[in-house]
Amino acid sequence: MAVGIKLKKELESIKGIGKITNAMQLVAMAKLKKSSGLILNSKNYFTEVYKVFNDIIQSAERSKYQAQNNFEPKKTAWLIINSSIGLCGAYNININKLVSKDIKEHDLVIPVGQKAVKKYKKFTHLTSLENVPHDFNYTMASSISLQLLEAYNDNKIDCIKVAYTKFINNATFEPTVLQLLPIVKLPKAKNQNPSSAVMEFEPSAEEVLTNTVPMYLNSLVLSTILESQVSEHASRRMAMDNATKNADDLTEKLSLEYNRKRQAAITQEISEIIAGSSGQDK
Repeated sequence: MAVGIKLKKELESIKGIGKITNAMQLVAMAKLKKSSGLILNSKNYFTEVYKVFNDIIQSAERSKYQAQNNFEPKKTAWLIINSSIGLCGAYNININKLVSKDIKEHDLVIPVGQKAVKKYKKFTHLTSLENVPHDFNYTMASSISLQLLEAYNDNKIDCIKVAYTKFINNATFEPTVLQLLPIVKLPKAKNQNPSSAVMEFEPSAEEVLTNTVPMYLNSLVLSTILESQVSEHASRRMAMDNATKNADDLTEKLSLEYNRKRQAAITQEISEIIAGSSGQDK
């Protein structure tokens, strides 16, 4: 009895896909658990680095690393972080939408991840990183940050921005564009006591800023790439979880449809047998 052969093949195919997406979900969950622990432990350090540099900027009068009033960049270097593989939902799409609003044809790009390398192949690359290793560290980040800083110091660019996915928790991550250089001077809090916020720098805030910019830039490059890695795993876990649930729902629906057709075919065969038997008795 050949009933719903096409439907049965489709059902088996969807079951197979469901097993694959479930396995990918478990792998992404394991990677997320491992990498989220690393970024959560490091986040306090990166936050403090950013806070210290804001304090230095507040004290600096004028520096090439400090954004002046009404600053409008003429040529920007973009560090754009995508994934190296797909099946991670809208992770890459959301980042690229943000970048497309501001990027210009003459801007320079450092694409991170194979998807970014392919997406921005028409732009001039300072360098690129197709695959981010799982043990990406401070030393590896320096090869990127030093090229960015060299281009900035040589006046090839006047702005450095990074487009990455900010990790908030396992279910929440936001595509973000952050300006690394020149550093924007944040406004002072209205309720801040001026006498308690005074900081003195020796030799000067401008000189301290110049000497410590490489550490600042490298720390933020490392932080944004690590956060993007964690966000990628979280996005893939959610995408594969949704895909597995959809496969299960579709399997249930097709199984019901297949069983109905099979039951209808059996009922028809029984009816034909009974009708044939009744005809012979006559």
